[in-house]
Amino acid sequence: MSSIVAGPPEVEIDYPEGPPSVPESDSHTTRRMELLVALRHWCSNRSDMQDAWVSSDINVYYREGDPKVVVAPDIAVAFGVDVAAVEGKSVYKVWEAGAAPCFALEIASPRTRRTDLHVKPAKFAELGVDEYWRLDPEGGELLNPPLQGERRQAGSWVPIEVVPEDDGLRGRSEVLGLDLCWQPPKLRLWDVAAGDWLPDHDDLAARADEEAAARRAAERAARAAEANAAEQAAARQAAEAELAELRARLDGAP
Repeated sequence: MSSIVAGPPEVEIDYPEGPPSVPESDSHTTRRMELLVALRHWCSNRSDMQDAWVSSDINVYYREGDPKVVVAPDIAVAFGVDVAAVEGKSVYKVWEAGAAPCFALEIASPRTRRTDLHVKPAKFAELGVDEYWRLDPEGGELLNPPLQGERRQAGSWVPIEVVPEDDGLRGRSEVLGLDLCWQPPKLRLWDVAAGDWLPDHDDLAARADEEAAARRAAERAARAAEANAAEQAAARQAAEAELAELRARLDGAP
């Protein structure tokens, strides 16, 4: 008689949400949300980026079975993603998503500055990130220069050229095809191929306001046209009635 020996029960591994709460300044939060909205809007409006994913401040796990191997970029962009596997999830598991982020950006704060400079580069290299950018939202109090980028080449991080421009700085992300432009207080994104700025939430809100104002103006014009048409119809009816009455009088005259 054969016997069946059961193996140990599989242990479900917990991959916690995160990162742990770290107080952010208003400028930190504002810059992060501007970039998130701009990049998501950009990806969603391009037919060749339907497999792109932009995440913000969530835990990215990149070694299955080991929840201690984790990093949470302020902004991360990945291409070749199984969007259905990550949409609506509170964590990003590289082995489920199908692709690691190729771009990561950290927004410096007094509490994270040293980690951004000395710990994150190794983590992002292990994750497989191709470009790592850092932004000082205070304009130089934490980082000098306030916009910095590095690109992985032959296993090492190599600085990306960031050049002065008017009152700001500009550097090019090759993996995104975008110029990162520090125009205090904003970090704007320039689409090199399209020759235009990526709209952020302020731009989109202004555009929505303009479109709403245009719709209201069109509705007012339509109502005015309808009222004018009604007045003209009433005037024609009155004139026709008056003419008919005049003809009746003339026909009845001796």
